[in-house]
Amino acid sequence: MKTVIKTAIAFSAFTALAGCGLRGGLERPPPILSDPPTEEALVPVDAPARIAELNFEQGRTYYNSLGGEIPKPAPDIDVEEEGMTEVSPG
Repeated sequence: MKTVIKTAIAFSAFTALAGCGLRGGLERPPPILSDPPTEEALVPVDAPARIAELNFEQGRTYYNSLGGEIPKPAPDIDVEEEGMTEVSPG
């Protein structure tokens, strides 16, 4: 009998926690410890992405901030689309 009561309490607690922070329309509630964002901050900004231009030296490997290797550009090589085939999902 105790396991049935514990299971019911755990199930109700998990159900209550599953809905935390969600309102109708899946909007997040305003932050508790800081001021809510202004209306201006909620409007998306249409800005072009900045592209970093690096001068690559031959024979040197460059790494990004996560430790991954940055591929070197090859603007002189044409992409041959004939060699690309369709990839089936899964």
